[in-house]
Amino acid sequence: MADTVYDSKTIGLQDGTEVTLAPLAIGRLKRFMKAWQAFATLENEEQAFDIYINCCGIALEKDFLEKFEKTADVDKTLTDEYREYLEDVLDMDTIYEILDVCGGLKLNDPKLLEKAEALLSQGAAGTN
Repeated sequence: MADTVYDSKTIGLQDGTEVTLAPLAIGRLKRFMKAWQAFATLENEEQAFDIYINCCGIALEKDFLEKFEKTADVDKTLTDEYREYLEDVLDMDTIYEILDVCGGLKLNDPKLLEKAEALLSQGAAGTN
């Protein structure tokens, strides 16, 4: 049996559903990172939650293929039904764990937080 070069982790969502987190394959990682890039045009804090849900939805798609008729529309955005479900079962700690394990984004990393603050400052300065 072959050895994997990554670690996976099983977590529970707020409705008791268990999902297995693992680093994303390249195709899904591209979609994940494209969704994450929306932070560059962030206008308010509420939009950040939409970005988190989009990224988590992409990361967890395989786990929900049988539960939903489809998880993404033709343009690869999450379906309303899937998005609403995720909003009901994800909390911030779970979101951070998904982003870390699946996409390699460590939101508690001080360097990332500094960069995010700098981007927000630049955006605020550009609107004045």
